Amino acid sequence: MAQANADASAGLAGCGPVNLKFEVKTAIGANPAQPEPGKALVFFIERDININIVTHTSRIDVDGRPMGATNGDSYFYFSVDPGVHHLCATTQFGGSPEELSTAVLHFTAEAGGVYYFEMKNLSWPERDVHDASFSPLDSDEGKFLAYTLPRASSRQKK
Repeated sequence: MAQANADASAGLAGCGPVNLKFEVKTAIGANPAQPEPGKALVFFIERDININIVTHTSRIDVDGRPMGATNGDSYFYFSVDPGVHHLCATTQFGGSPEELSTAVLHFTAEAGGVYYFEMKNLSWPERDVHDASFSPLDSDEGKFLAYTLPRASSRQKK
């Protein structure tokens, strides 16, 4: 995992367009997702830690294609083909590009596999400290979070 600002993330393997924004809605409910035949299922989970007032929108791109976004403690999932994939997770902590936190990693998906990744946003506004980490989760922890957090649905803003 590596972090970068908006300028640096523009050329990273998994990252899509930097200025793309999403509108996000969340709903609580059980997760019935199973991998499609011949595909792998990827869960993207956002957790805002020590953030009492403001939630942040985080998005994930796969191989340069935007897949969707979360807002606050939430998740969504999507399918990918088997093979190596480059993930790029981005959180906007404020209105300027300098407040953009980007983290990248890659993984190898297998048909029928289920993978969980977590974007953890850490923020202490009173100290003007914002940070994010992006990492794979153990499948038990991933399932637990997917069943306890709201599911996000998003669409690109025009």
